[in-house]
Amino acid sequence: MNLSIKNQESAKNFAIRRRDFSILVAQSELFNCEVLSQLLKEQGYNVVGRAVEMEDTLQQIRVKRPHCVILESEISGRQSFDIVEELRTTNYQTKFILYTSKPDARMVAKAMQIGFFGFLYANDSLEELYRCFHTVSSGGCYYSNGFMSLLKDYGVDIISDETRAALNRLTNREREVLRMVADGGTTDEIADNLGISYRTAINHKAHIAKKLDLEGCRQLPKYGISVRKYL
Repeated sequence: MNLSIKNQESAKNFAIRRRDFSILVAQSELFNCEVLSQLLKEQGYNVVGRAVEMEDTLQQIRVKRPHCVILESEISGRQSFDIVEELRTTNYQTKFILYTSKPDARMVAKAMQIGFFGFLYANDSLEELYRCFHTVSSGGCYYSNGFMSLLKDYGVDIISDETRAALNRLTNREREVLRMVADGGTTDEIADNLGISYRTAINHKAHIAKKLDLEGCRQLPKYGISVRKYL
């Protein structure tokens, strides 16, 4: 079965389980928040709440534990990164998708390091958002065309579509292992840091190399360094 057919089947399966993928919409403008929430509901997504204030966003995440939060870069006049930093160590289920309409280089750089799983820009289409949900729900990380163009404008090295697709095949744990490899971590250190056995760490590295179409695990450090900012 070729990759195109696999992607079509995966997208079909996700369409079936949309109701099981809970979403919280957190936007700074009430009108935009309500419109986006309604559009998603009409497409069959399980929108469990919407928020326009920082504290309300935090409270709803803690109570409702959504699978995903569409989070604008600024809410209530404050950078919303504080929410991600506060919750990423206590709420492993929720994944954050960044939506930004007021880009700046420092904000973009911080967002890519802090733990978002999706990156969207204001001029992206709804189809980009739906593809983002599909990728994030499967454990991947999604960069929209608009966001990639934004990075290019800032002179940030851009990965190819093929590399982006390959990274999207990795699970959360595999991305974590690849980050550690890129940072110079040995197999023993990776196993200790993740609380897994040495053999399990070896298996993770082998699976990563296979998914990335690398010749072997020895290529992982160089590859990991080249894509570090996208992990």
